[in-house]
Amino acid sequence: MKYLYLLTLSLVYLTSSYTFSSEKSVYDFEWLDDDKEIYVLQNRKYRKDGKFNLSLFGTMNTSDKFVDTYGGGIKAAYFFAEEWGIELAIGLGSSSENTINEGIKEQGAVPFSRSITGYTAASMVWAPFYGKFNTFNLIYYLDWFLSLGLASAQTEDNRCSFSNVCAIGNDSLTTESVMAITWSTGFYWYLSKMWSVRFEFMGFHYSADRFRDQTGTNAYGESTTFHNYNINVGLNMMF
Repeated sequence: MKYLYLLTLSLVYLTSSYTFSSEKSVYDFEWLDDDKEIYVLQNRKYRKDGKFNLSLFGTMNTSDKFVDTYGGGIKAAYFFAEEWGIELAIGLGSSSENTINEGIKEQGAVPFSRSITGYTAASMVWAPFYGKFNTFNLIYYLDWFLSLGLASAQTEDNRCSFSNVCAIGNDSLTTESVMAITWSTGFYWYLSKMWSVRFEFMGFHYSADRFRDQTGTNAYGESTTFHNYNINVGLNMMF
């Protein structure tokens, strides 16, 4: 009973003396100058509410098996709240056959490939996570975001490499427009109040036609879902 009484007193003391600190809370250090404040960890140094973000980036595709695709793009976002924003994006890319593709062709086969060479997208952005870390006496600030939206994408495929689809000897690439679900996750690494580095992993998911096999016996026309993933790295301006 004695121990229960002591435990109860301890809990009362701890709960009564515990204080909750919000994002706007500050520590009071009397020895500091009057114009200086020490903020708690919850404080955001760089705020997005009511501001525009403009990003220029380079991109590399990580999901195409038989072609290498590189490109770039631009994204413009407006944050109507600290954690929520709307983003528009335009991207372009160029594809070329890689060594895997060349190796398969040396065996007398033709691999089917389809890649995204351009897109326009609109997305909702959610950025609830932020943090900071100290390296070599320098403090870096990060904002981690996620987005989800729709995109109109232009794809490029080699259906004409199969004789039963196009005229024999026609190996030109065919372009097509598709609607895709797009998402991304990444972070802003702040260099200053205006500038930050943007790192992003971006995905596209869409339905389109493909070949059933590599011989062309079964004609082009079987619909399937394609998954496309890009890594974007660029510079972001907030104003």
